Amino acid sequence: MINPQLMDLLDTNNTLDILKDSVAYQLQKMQSVEKTADGKEWYQDLPQIVKDKFNDYKEAYENISRILKSDHHVMLNEMSKGYYYWRLLRSSCNTYQNDLIEFEQQLVQEFNLKETKAISNNEILKNCIKILTEHAVED
Repeated sequence: MINPQLMDLLDTNNTLDILKDSVAYQLQKMQSVEKTADGKEWYQDLPQIVKDKFNDYKEAYENISRILKSDHHVMLNEMSKGYYYWRLLRSSCNTYQNDLIEFEQQLVQEFNLKETKAISNNEILKNCIKILTEHAVED
């Protein structure tokens, strides 16, 4: 059975928005590989087993994106079937937060901005990561 704290993440609009944003960001990064010469070259140089895994993850992120956009009842039903999508959510949230931190540091350095509250210091995102880290693995 899926830990109820994970399912609770889907019941709050702000939290659900963060989960959708992180999945969309992860999917955008994966899809951008196909859109640049460097990305295409990188992909072509991968061993077939790694290409297959990359494609499987991309398909899984497309599926979870559809699930998160579906009717609330359908979404809850799909997300209660197992931990695979929860592990993907944990990964996408971590990537999203880490990249936000990196982008903020680049902006501060490039534009010599004064320190402000960081975008990556998002309490909802941090709470999602905490709960996903604690519960996204089957007992």
